[in-house]
Amino acid sequence: MPRLASEGDLTAAGALLTASFPHRAHEPASWAARREPNETMRWVVDDPASHPGRIAAYLSLWTVHARQYRMDLVVDPRWRGQHVGSELLDYLVLRARHAGATSLQARTYAERGDALHLLGARGFRETMRMTGLVMEDVAAAAVEPADSTRYALHALGLRLTTFADELASDATSWQKLRDANRAARFDWPDPDPNPDGTVPDPESADEFRRRAEAFGMIPEACFIAAAGGVFVGYSALTIIDPARTEAGSGGTAVRPEHRGHGVATALKACCVRWARDHGVRRLATSSGNPAMIRVNEKFGFRRSYDEVRMVVRFP
Repeated sequence: MPRLASEGDLTAAGALLTASFPHRAHEPASWAARREPNETMRWVVDDPASHPGRIAAYLSLWTVHARQYRMDLVVDPRWRGQHVGSELLDYLVLRARHAGATSLQARTYAERGDALHLLGARGFRETMRMTGLVMEDVAAAAVEPADSTRYALHALGLRLTTFADELASDATSWQKLRDANRAARFDWPDPDPNPDGTVPDPESADEFRRRAEAFGMIPEACFIAAAGGVFVGYSALTIIDPARTEAGSGGTAVRPEHRGHGVATALKACCVRWARDHGVRRLATSSGNPAMIRVNEKFGFRRSYDEVRMVVRFP
């Protein structure tokens, strides 16, 4: 039976998550320290064999927006195939329903047919796939000079700036960044759709800010293409480790009317250049957009995993 995880369980839970999903190895370091408005609920299942420091399973449940929930469920390989996973999935679905969730999203790797089958049997349906990409040697990245990028954007009538510089001079910068993100999402698949198919309520600028800060977005490594006072597009890096030897992606987004002109490529070049110049050794990102995957591959990123996102909707 699951029990609420204590601080003493987090090391074992983090090891179990990392072993199953290596691309999320950086997440457990923030578990004990982070306290968000919608704090993640975590449970563990004790190992029936009473192995010291080991658990049989780790579960978590959290909200991403309004009443849209996401979950983690990881069972120790020694206890798989014994109906442990199916019972714990039912437990999480029940907890989400009792919390008033309108949907629940689960994620797993595309090659894990057993997990995909179990989720499908419980009514989960695929909403999108994310491809992970990594650049293992940032120092070797070939990126054009900064002046070339600035000139290319200037030729399109766009001004290159950073979010840190914009924040220093414009109190509405978070609103503008949220607006650019929202405008770029109009044709993206919704990973957490409403049960009735309607568009979820828009994220407020403050909600967007909290989410970006929770991900560790680096303001000076968030590069923006602006037209007048409008943010046309942006590409950002996030902190993965305190020493900043590894960085993740804070997203790359371009308004639809400005696509097809190399804006995303120019902004991504700024991120790779910043990482190289600031001693970042490894970059990791992910995307569900084939065009953006190709942009990353231009800079030497290599595919590392395919993640399937599946959602069950509650009436």
